[in-house]
Amino acid sequence: MADGDYYAVLGVDPRASEDEIKKAYRRLTLQWHPDKHPKDPEASERYRTINAAYNTLSDPVQRARYESAQRAAAGLELSQRFDGQSARDLLTGVFGDVFGNKKRERRRGRDLRYTLTVDLADAVLGSTHEIEFDAPGPCADCEGTGTRPGGKAPSRCVLCEGRGEIKGEGLLSRRTRCGRCDGTGLLQPDPCQTCRGRATRRSLRQFTVRLPPATKAGAERVLRGDGEPGRFGATAGDLRVTVNVRRHPWLTVDGDDIKCELPISVSEAATGAKLPVPTVDGIVDVDVPAGIKSGSRLRLRGKGAPKKEGSGRGDELVMVRIETPDLASGGPALQAALKELERVCSTDGVLPDRAAQRATEAKPTKSPDSGTVR
Repeated sequence: MADGDYYAVLGVDPRASEDEIKKAYRRLTLQWHPDKHPKDPEASERYRTINAAYNTLSDPVQRARYESAQRAAAGLELSQRFDGQSARDLLTGVFGDVFGNKKRERRRGRDLRYTLTVDLADAVLGSTHEIEFDAPGPCADCEGTGTRPGGKAPSRCVLCEGRGEIKGEGLLSRRTRCGRCDGTGLLQPDPCQTCRGRATRRSLRQFTVRLPPATKAGAERVLRGDGEPGRFGATAGDLRVTVNVRRHPWLTVDGDDIKCELPISVSEAATGAKLPVPTVDGIVDVDVPAGIKSGSRLRLRGKGAPKKEGSGRGDELVMVRIETPDLASGGPALQAALKELERVCSTDGVLPDRAAQRATEAKPTKSPDSGTVR
């Protein structure tokens, strides 16, 4: 059965009465309702399994059919072919986890996830960020123990006898996580009233995230032990921070280099100018030589991204683009100035390449030689 032992799912004995089954169902639905765990897909699956178990065991007819099917499934299927992985899965299901890894995993706190959005310079050069968000943390009232002050310490689960799993009848029957102790093997006889024995409580938590130089968009930083606290003193989960880099209006990273587009005017291209250029280190003044062509590239040494081997930084490659004036925005004054510029540019020697091409185009083209095809 895909959901395992329904008695184990509800955390009741196979001889449990209808009233005991109903009480267990109510307790588990309150604990695992998806509304209480909106971002946890496991909670939704547990809730579905709990309802399936209750719907089956609360109906006497369905319960009888279920128990008959369980007894039938306990027989050996010698005709089934097993490979190495199937054999390992079978041994795990029949004999459990010898070293208790599954039980420790269920006591371990869950990982927390956070998306950190930073500027390009912060990602390229490295940076430190203080973040805070609402997340499960140690319960202040019980100091993360789950036991009310002065109460009894956790005790071994009487249903699974501390194993965290319950094995059904038959040699090849599956082991199912115990629903009474949630697979931890321990119970809270005196749970904390604030956190209901979970040892955690949601609060505003603060963390420090350090990004190394040359951090890429989509990179993940893991803060060990800063996730949800573990149960019964187990290891806490981790905080996994995914880095999102804001798009820069002019800069893009290309390996160790950074590319930048520099729009300039026609007059700046013709006469040259000292112009401000954005870099990840801030604004840098760059000398643009007179007569520069659109598409030319200027190189700023050491203004790129840190190299992987740790030997300095790459360069910033500045791509020059001569921007055409917008007549609608400039109005009559711009149109008059451009007409005067064109008049001057028509003077011999000012635009020699343009003049040479147009002089060639003005000459009549020679007709191709005719011939006879044999």
